[in-house]
Amino acid sequence: MKVAAITGFSGAGKTTLIVALIRRFAAAGARVGAIKHTHHVLNEEHRGDTGAFLDAGAEPVVLAGKDEAVVFRHSGTMRVPYGDERELLQQFGDDDIVLVEGFKSSDAWPQVGLSRERRMSVEEAAEILDRIWRSP
Repeated sequence: MKVAAITGFSGAGKTTLIVALIRRFAAAGARVGAIKHTHHVLNEEHRGDTGAFLDAGAEPVVLAGKDEAVVFRHSGTMRVPYGDERELLQQFGDDDIVLVEGFKSSDAWPQVGLSRERRMSVEEAAEILDRIWRSP
């Protein structure tokens, strides 16, 4: 399983880029999942960023709070406790790729950092991810 986080401050385009990457990888036949880290109260509603990830083709989508996460699948949702963010990867058994939004202070997986000053294209991000995932 290939995993990478897209990180950056609010307004840097993380969600927009991840949605585009999910669509790109899913169209190429990859099974894609996503994790969204939040500091807000967890919800089980198909809306916002998690809804956008599901609608783009990711499954499952995990909304991760402080010590608990909500796992969204087309068949329904469930809450799971976790200690270390790496434990969340247990929810992605058959996925080829997992894209993470957030956890910018984590070293659990490689990161691609975005800035508000310069938007990264989906092609550029895909090339960077390919280099990351090919490196030993």
